[in-house]
Amino acid sequence: MILLLRACLYIFAAALVLILLGLIADALYARRITRRAHAPDAPRGSAQPIRLNPAGSPALLLIHGFADGPSVFAQLAPAFAAAGLSVNALHLSGFGIPPPQMAGTTLADWRQDVDKEIQAIRAQNPARPLWLLGHSLGGALAFDAALRPENHIAGVVMLAPLIQVSRTRAPLLSPRQWFTIFDRLLLFTDTIESRLPKDLRNPTARNAYRTDKYIHRDLYRALFATIDAISPRAADWSGPLFMAVSPTDEIVDSAATKQFFDATQASRAQFYEQPDAGHVLPLDNGHPQLAQEIIRFILAPAAPPVSPR
Repeated sequence: MILLLRACLYIFAAALVLILLGLIADALYARRITRRAHAPDAPRGSAQPIRLNPAGSPALLLIHGFADGPSVFAQLAPAFAAAGLSVNALHLSGFGIPPPQMAGTTLADWRQDVDKEIQAIRAQNPARPLWLLGHSLGGALAFDAALRPENHIAGVVMLAPLIQVSRTRAPLLSPRQWFTIFDRLLLFTDTIESRLPKDLRNPTARNAYRTDKYIHRDLYRALFATIDAISPRAADWSGPLFMAVSPTDEIVDSAATKQFFDATQASRAQFYEQPDAGHVLPLDNGHPQLAQEIIRFILAPAAPPVSPR
């Protein structure tokens, strides 16, 4: 009995030591990340919106992805404007800023950002068709906004959309499961240093590409909330849909994206593969061809209504 009691005490003491060491490690890591995140040269995405050809038609609203900014569309936007489209690339709340300012960002904030921009574009020309184009997280937000009837969206373009996070870099458990574990265990660490690769195959584009490296945990919570919001609603969309993927995407699960595409009820649909690109389709190899495919899809004449028999 005494031996059993001693064993229990040893186990209890060892557990306390492990907890204490974990808290110390958490506090030290939080201090280090905070120092790095506030450095003048801390990597951050762009925050400057893009607005081209305001009198063009149709209107096209571009929505960037997670930890990114409007500059991800720097190559596509001029091509769209040259084709006669009015181009607007918004900046989503919570990105391109220091981590303390990211705190509290939710899916509701991103929805408000998108809807506010839609309303502003509508105010310029209420009769003009409005399309949404989103990359990664922006693709999910574009689909989400298109499902709100009051937005009256003419069509959706989704580039490497965030339907499911890739498990390429997540051993044993899914990325969401890993995040949930760390989210519950870490007491002092509010900011996470992103280890995601710059998934571009073009070396010049990869070297120039900048995103947020230090990200508040609230943004990850909002990201998974976005996935949950659209995942069961693929069949709710019945308008035109253009979707592009990279077969070797390391950030999102392209197979899950294709399943989502197949589950929609799109009136007109095109699934396009950009085989020589990574996740960042708008900047990577093949982006000129991608731009032309999107333009053709958007400007294609609407199919005539089917006459009743």
